[in-house]
Amino acid sequence: MKVNDRIRKIVVGENKPDPFKYGGVYPPNVFLVSGKDKSVFIDTAHGKPKEIQKHLSVWESEGKPEIAGIILTHRHGDHIGGAAELSKHIGAPVISTAVEKTAIENESSAVVNITPNDGATLQLGDSTLNFVHTPGHTMGSLCVYLQEDKVLFTGDNILGLGTTVISPDEGDMASYIKSLHKMLNYDIEKICPGHGPEIDTPNEKIHELIAHRHQREIQMLELITSGKDSMD
Repeated sequence: MKVNDRIRKIVVGENKPDPFKYGGVYPPNVFLVSGKDKSVFIDTAHGKPKEIQKHLSVWESEGKPEIAGIILTHRHGDHIGGAAELSKHIGAPVISTAVEKTAIENESSAVVNITPNDGATLQLGDSTLNFVHTPGHTMGSLCVYLQEDKVLFTGDNILGLGTTVISPDEGDMASYIKSLHKMLNYDIEKICPGHGPEIDTPNEKIHELIAHRHQREIQMLELITSGKDSMD
């Protein structure tokens, strides 16, 4: 699927929510982002043969551009599973945050070669990517901002529909709220999420997520003070 002239979205399987897979959300999105000189993959899905085949098919349809990196937004298997195999086929380094590196390498056969600092850039010729550290969904979650098109790739920090899971053993709610506010510092016209459809009202969506989390906190406090042990 063509998002715009620089971005191809790759989804294997039916592009709709599945109550029996992915926690009931859409299947994972993979993106091929291309500049004049180089391209990158953002996430890789599970790594099933039919997924790898489709990723390579889209890459070939674009003329087999040089791949500057395979960027992994976070450690979860539905995003990192194809990284090692894809890297082997196209000879590209794997990129993620230093915080995610150990988990990615423990949970897959991928080796993270590059761990960019927050705010680092990657040039693709006529396009510039910014690496934005956004802990929350996991503590090493990474967003990628395409400057020229004002597009933010959010992994699972923001989903196309609904809200993400913040698990205490991998993420942190306070960090997540800070990351959402951090995203508002960027001039964003479109969000390409880790699952589901693109978001064309990004600021509205981010403010909605912040308000939702604050409302949940209020509900939890009311629950505690009332002596109840669950929310209706």
